Amino acid sequence: MSTMIGKGKVKLFEDATDLSFNRLFGDAADDKVVGFDTEYSLEPKFSRDLNAHVIEKRIALVKLCTKCRCILFRLDKDNIDYVHLLKKLSALLANRDIVFVGVRKRDDLAKLRNDYGLEISNFVELSELAVSVLGKPVLGTYGARELASYLKVLRNFEPRNSTLSLINWLDNSLNREQIMCAVTDTYAAYKIGKKLLEDRSWKWLH
Repeated sequence: MSTMIGKGKVKLFEDATDLSFNRLFGDAADDKVVGFDTEYSLEPKFSRDLNAHVIEKRIALVKLCTKCRCILFRLDKDNIDYVHLLKKLSALLANRDIVFVGVRKRDDLAKLRNDYGLEISNFVELSELAVSVLGKPVLGTYGARELASYLKVLRNFEPRNSTLSLINWLDNSLNREQIMCAVTDTYAAYKIGKKLLEDRSWKWLH
């Protein structure tokens, strides 16, 4: 589907096919920057230490956005293409020619590495970059939407709905509103990354 995020028209793909990866590689080869974000699902898990079932948070979606498209990758172990997806996603994230950018994602990177063996080779933490480039420590506490609003790179979007934390992101019946809310943070990260990386380059050159 095609949809509007901010002032730009972005194509959204829910299914992670080989074509999706080829499109992302094509975008990144031209632009070099990809917005990165995740969504968590809550899952019951038996704890031997506690001898009881507990609720565990695990990454259910990896979300990537370029200037042209956003793609949601479902990390569903029950999916027949799960192993193939991990191999393709691992190759994409390991590409050092692509700069992946995200806001306050250090914990997510560690969880991806520990739970799925996925590691991003070239990642820029935008909360840290914003503080470095703009010299305002408070920006390190901002989320993606707050930081995008402060930098005026993305406008006319609503605050993130708190009920999203209760959604089963592996469910194939996600509605348009849920999907749009999910990708807004990722597209915001892309726009923030483009601006801050350009501002940093200009600052170093002058």
